[in-house]
Amino acid sequence: MKRTSDKKSRSSFKKLLMAAGALAVTATVAEAKDLPNLFIIEEESSINFVGCSKNEPLFKGIIAVKNDGGGRAKRLVVTPLLAVYVPTALDLKDERRWLNSFAPGEIQSKDFEIGKGTVKSGRNFTPQTTRVTNFDARSVSFQQKALFVLGYGPRDFDGIKGPITRRAIRRFQSDIGNKQTGTLSREERYTLLRRASKGLIDAGIFKTESRDTPVTVYAIVDPYNKIAELDETDNIMVRKFNVDCR
Repeated sequence: MKRTSDKKSRSSFKKLLMAAGALAVTATVAEAKDLPNLFIIEEESSINFVGCSKNEPLFKGIIAVKNDGGGRAKRLVVTPLLAVYVPTALDLKDERRWLNSFAPGEIQSKDFEIGKGTVKSGRNFTPQTTRVTNFDARSVSFQQKALFVLGYGPRDFDGIKGPITRRAIRRFQSDIGNKQTGTLSREERYTLLRRASKGLIDAGIFKTESRDTPVTVYAIVDPYNKIAELDETDNIMVRKFNVDCR
């Protein structure tokens, strides 16, 4: 995703959150008796990870919403909107409207699914890979392994800087345009490590570990505060997941 799209995503989601919570207005006692109060019942709501295939949704679930405006609250005639938002995964958003109104004390549920048809790959879905720091670039045996995967030799990783190892180091130093000393400087060790990393991983010498990608899903009823309510701060439900779409 382009950087401009990322900025747009963050900006639009920030507006959603500001509308859902930060701009909350407390009604006066006189007004409160006639206001509805929509809120998400988390015990009766669910958001579930489905899968990584393009033809299946990334998440689906059900969101239960109640109008808890009190016995004297007017029946809600304005159509509320439910927005399920995944800002960290390609700016996914699913909006669902209720076609019928809410009476005071009434509970209604809405099914949703999000991400169907989206190619679930790239940095937003693929687990982060981190290298395990179980090596010492100053050790002769590690240098021998790195030189070997780059084609310089030696074949034996005995940890002894003998003539074969020194010759391999001089060949490497020559290829990077440095003085051929037979001993690697700190900068040369870094260059060797950077160039040999992929080969060390492919050879199973340099181990890696993966961490699933953290994804946060937001469900917001009346996200743009179109409806005046008793409390505008309880209209949001947040769930966090670790997603692996390798």
